[in-house]
Amino acid sequence: MPYGYVGTCLGTVAASSGAVAELWYARVGEHEAQLDLYSRDYLSEDEQRRQRRYRGRGAAERYVVTRSLVRGVLSERLGVPPREVPVNRTDTGKPVISGGVHFNVSHSGDLILLALSVERAIGVDVERRRDIARVEALVRRWLSETERTAVVRLGAMGASPSDAFLRVWSLKEARLKALGVGIAGQSGADELLAGVEVSPLDDLLASIATDGDDQGYVGAVAFA
Repeated sequence: MPYGYVGTCLGTVAASSGAVAELWYARVGEHEAQLDLYSRDYLSEDEQRRQRRYRGRGAAERYVVTRSLVRGVLSERLGVPPREVPVNRTDTGKPVISGGVHFNVSHSGDLILLALSVERAIGVDVERRRDIARVEALVRRWLSETERTAVVRLGAMGASPSDAFLRVWSLKEARLKALGVGIAGQSGADELLAGVEVSPLDDLLASIATDGDDQGYVGAVAFA
């Protein structure tokens, strides 16, 4: 393969149905010297135009590495150059491709996480562990009664309010992304969520923790 991967395989997660998710990750800070190369060789013309519209350097760097990670891995699966991977979007904005591969991507802090599956639609979420302002209000506003109960249970097990919220939030986000809806569309997806299998990725993410990650990351992958 002439292009190579922009990232590293983290491992796999299996659903009870037998579907498998392959997980890849990249750290933005490790690729700063290659950004011009990645933009030229991996990004589509439309993505290059979007890159130029970013005013903040950090956001532009994260965008380039994210798109390059996605296109590099999908390029190998589809047997086409990265720039020619046919990435489209659904009406709700979820990136999709034709060719029998489901994928989803998430980023937080310096970490970008990509999930792929050939069997089922997939969603992934990663969250840098951090202190959340007004976390109680966010729990009341965005979490269901069952999810709020899960936050309370994690707190009783010793998790801080912020950590408990982020763990439950990552599970919710992954499930909604697998369905292809955002948080604003969760009310319409409530009856479907029961059919979405979700697995936490905390152990896998802990395996790639570095000294610069502070408290590390939590995350989840979901199959729809």
